[in-house]
Amino acid sequence: MARPSPLACTECRKQHLKCDAKTPACSRCMQNRLNCNYLPSRRGGRRRTREAVRQQSTATPAYPRHLQQQIASGSSVTDLIITPHTTNLSGTDDSSMVSGQQARRMTPSEDAQDSSDSDARLVRLYYDNFHSAHPILVPAALYEERKYPAYLHQLVVFIGSHFLSQPSGNSLPDSTSVQLSAGGERTPCKVQALLLHSIISCARGECPQAHAFFSQAVDIALELGMYRKDFAAISSHGQDVEAESLRRTWWELFTVDVYMAALQKKVVLRCSSVPYDVALPCEESVYANHTNIPSPPTLAGFNKRIFADDEGEPYQSRYSSFSYRIEAVCILARVLVLNSLPETHRDHLQAVENALVSWTNHLPPNKVDIVDTYGSVDEILFQAHITIHYAAMLLHLPRSSLRPVCPDVGFPICPVIPSRLSPSFTRHVHDIKTTEASKQLSNLLSVRPSVQRYSPFVVFSLVLCGMVQLATSRIHSSDCSDHHCNRIILVLGCLKTLRQKWPIANRAHQYLRCVAAETFTAWIESRYPQTSSGVPSAARNEAPNNSSSAEHNAWTAIAGNHPFIRCTETDVQGLFSPGLLSAYIDPTCSEPLLLSSMPELDFT
Repeated sequence: MARPSPLACTECRKQHLKCDAKTPACSRCMQNRLNCNYLPSRRGGRRRTREAVRQQSTATPAYPRHLQQQIASGSSVTDLIITPHTTNLSGTDDSSMVSGQQARRMTPSEDAQDSSDSDARLVRLYYDNFHSAHPILVPAALYEERKYPAYLHQLVVFIGSHFLSQPSGNSLPDSTSVQLSAGGERTPCKVQALLLHSIISCARGECPQAHAFFSQAVDIALELGMYRKDFAAISSHGQDVEAESLRRTWWELFTVDVYMAALQKKVVLRCSSVPYDVALPCEESVYANHTNIPSPPTLAGFNKRIFADDEGEPYQSRYSSFSYRIEAVCILARVLVLNSLPETHRDHLQAVENALVSWTNHLPPNKVDIVDTYGSVDEILFQAHITIHYAAMLLHLPRSSLRPVCPDVGFPICPVIPSRLSPSFTRHVHDIKTTEASKQLSNLLSVRPSVQRYSPFVVFSLVLCGMVQLATSRIHSSDCSDHHCNRIILVLGCLKTLRQKWPIANRAHQYLRCVAAETFTAWIESRYPQTSSGVPSAARNEAPNNSSSAEHNAWTAIAGNHPFIRCTETDVQGLFSPGLLSAYIDPTCSEPLLLSSMPELDFT
């Protein structure tokens, strides 16, 4: 009979369990993802050398994350107990606050507790800020119960670290990267980890790594058959939440596949090349409650909804926001494929244009606005609307007279825009539709001022929106420069906030800001001259003899749209001081000659 080990880790001691005393982590701690610590011997016994500890830690990739990093740097087991390596909420490294013999001696239980609290905090940040944009894992309330593999848990913690108030700038543990990219288990959890890794790599500007990890995720998903309708039911073992998570994982693969294809010159859509029939995800609020997930609807039923009776509330709530995002992504994929053709038949182009318009026209009342009556934003519905306007810009821009300055900075920060294609209408109509799509996209940004939960993929549509507004301002008169400048400022503000989290947004902000400065600097300086020849008459409180025609036209437009304002020109002169309207009311951007000659086109 084997004698019990005289050495036991602190976790096994607390629970009065038998410990196999393996180092650097016992079997029980490795299985439960606990921080395995051993008290230093008080008998003066010989301890293992650093090299032995380093070799065994390399052979044990599931060893706790913060201990792996310190062992790799040459710290002994005793050093790890004395100077624990943890990251607090503010993102500062606690180990940098102490050094040598001045370090505060912490017990292993305190070290383990601090590390556990830190991980829990980062998991919470992941769910508060990232999960709503890519909701493939189980709801936050079930995360601990789900017991995801260690590599997926470490990835969640890493993504959450991007949302610290002071980002620590750490990187994924080497063991996790190796474990994800190497062979081994080929499970749905591995697909989820690789998919999330590809998204965060894209947000960090690591595009080659993003495509590599995403390709691995698709390989495993196709091998497992995740595109089949019955896969989720079979693999979830009767757990509705797990089945819903698996369905969402496939559709997120489908979505990211299209988003990444827009950044490549060669369009490759692997998830669209298989006969997928996965059921559609449920509403986000239902998934978050995870108590009564309904039977999922089919994609065929969603496509047939147009011909069904649309009366009553059940029709409005039958399909989730996720379903409408899937349809929007399918339309975007059609645009990418159409743009890759050397010649485009007018009927093909018109079919995609019809799909773009129909998507908006067939939205139920509860999906028209991205914000509900309580002020809550539907993140997935927001992405769906953004995708539609993104697709519209990509469809009409290559066929228009607009020529935006495409960045050539060695990494993609905006979609690939093909060379000028033959138009189906006049180029002037494509100009208007491209500008209108960018205008509608920027309007969504004004409705959604907080960008904390934006998906990293929104960055590419923001850059394209700003480039279209810049290109439009160059062919329009200077009277509407205010209009285009204000929209570009709105886009830059969103990118400025996003760059605190995503390096790709920082690069996009730098590029768009420089290009916009070249366009608008001279115009702004002309509006605010450095010297003045005299005091304006308005400053001397002199009443004007005649108001300018621009101010009169501005007031006429305002009064004509207001049901309670009916004033004569004399009344206007008495209400406003000279220059007030032109100083505070921006001119509208319109082309009356085109619109009057084509009254059937309504781009408002």
